[in-house]
Amino acid sequence: MKAVRIFLLILFLMVISYLLLELNKQAKAGPEILSLTMCDVGQGDAILIQWQSTQVLVDAGRGEKVLNCLWSELPFFDKSLELVVATHPDADHIGGLPLVFDQFSIQTLLLPPVTRETPDFVALRDSVSRETELIGRIQIARSGQTIKLSDEITLTILAPLAQSDRKSISFESSTETVLSAAQGFFPAAEGTSNDWSIVLLLQFKQFSALLTADAESRLELALIQAGLVGDVDVLKVGHHGSKSSTSDDFLRAITPETALISVGENNPYGHPTDEVLGKLRSRGVQIFRSDQLGTVTIESDGQQYWIAQ
Repeated sequence: MKAVRIFLLILFLMVISYLLLELNKQAKAGPEILSLTMCDVGQGDAILIQWQSTQVLVDAGRGEKVLNCLWSELPFFDKSLELVVATHPDADHIGGLPLVFDQFSIQTLLLPPVTRETPDFVALRDSVSRETELIGRIQIARSGQTIKLSDEITLTILAPLAQSDRKSISFESSTETVLSAAQGFFPAAEGTSNDWSIVLLLQFKQFSALLTADAESRLELALIQAGLVGDVDVLKVGHHGSKSSTSDDFLRAITPETALISVGENNPYGHPTDEVLGKLRSRGVQIFRSDQLGTVTIESDGQQYWIAQ
């Protein structure tokens, strides 16, 4: 009996200590700080955006590593994600999403209009079909739409480049949680899923970050020709630093100061390539890689930004 009391006391003290750490963390961050976290999910992408009590997850890597990031970065009692974005239907971007659906309440899901009959996409489709709270809250991304996280923070959808008459995401159009042709989805042609990547521009006053998913040089060129990209502070490098992305023309158009590369250690693809790293270094871009640093968080007050310690 005494041992049980001691155990309960230790458990109580641990919980109190954790809550005090969380309160201290939030107090340091302050109410006006936006955070952008590149989660270490190995060879894949997962980006967590946090503003006060609003959380947005962009992709989820493959497997359960994304859960470690979410449990570490989110407040202890917050098990809700206001928005989840699946940028395109490749396994290293959506493979972890069924686990996220199991552990968290998802309020809105944003998808490109394409599907793939792969085990990972089928698993995602099955998870979505079970989420009754997503009824009316599945959206297809189109260029030009905006998502307001606050009066001063927006996510603008730059791609896919198909235009939409609706200039904002209202989260009320879909009537089913079924990713089917009836809802506007169609199969992606072989080898084209990267071309349908959802590209997002995050803006908070003077701070901006461009999240390019696996966009390759032809999509980068299309964005330039459409006049949709300009100077940004932070670039989430496309396709894990593959030579098929991050073209010279694109870098000249966006002139980033900081680059985030989400990539697995000793991955078999040779990502990031020396070619891309050389382009970034020649322009004086500060590079942060998840294979070397693990999870990396950038914070901003809307005027300046910094790497969180």
